Amino acid sequence: MPKWKAVRIRQELVDEVKKEVDKGQYQSLSQFVSEAIQLRIQKLTKERISEYLERDRYSRIPQLYAQVFYTPKHIWAQATSERNVKIGITDYFQGQLKEIVNIQTEKTGGKVSRDEPFGVVETWWFTYDLYSPLNGDIVSVNKAVTDDPFLLNVDPYQWIVEVQPKYTEVDSWTNGLLSLGEYKKLVAKLALLSETSFGR
Repeated sequence: MPKWKAVRIRQELVDEVKKEVDKGQYQSLSQFVSEAIQLRIQKLTKERISEYLERDRYSRIPQLYAQVFYTPKHIWAQATSERNVKIGITDYFQGQLKEIVNIQTEKTGGKVSRDEPFGVVETWWFTYDLYSPLNGDIVSVNKAVTDDPFLLNVDPYQWIVEVQPKYTEVDSWTNGLLSLGEYKKLVAKLALLSETSFGR
């Protein structure tokens, strides 16, 4: 059974806590301490959310990889149970951008065309177009991501828009897109080119 240890608290802190309790905002000292602990836990959780997402990311991505298709412009596309397609950016793309600070997309109801921009992502220095992997209509925009683009920095495999494929392409929108193996080869080739250019 663990032993309790006595902890000394500075008298100034005790006096400050007593003042807060005496104001009537808290019914007791225990309520004040309980709220202080909860606030501290919330702060620690926010500070470590990147770490938690990073751990989850590596346990989750291999399964996600097998379910998606890719474009040479580093966009992934995944079919939903409703036969729509969720679209996002790849881990490689985010790694090249370093830090995304803003994202803008076409609104719900907007049309997208294959190999044409459906939105942009911004870093502190540059703006990059996001190219659609298919033709169709946007049926949903991931508000969590557009409101807080930082989420893509810690977990790029979050969808940005959901598209309903053009009715003539419901079964063929994956034609011409890359499989996981093909996309890995592309990324490896780009990495090699990058190393070669820096080595000159």
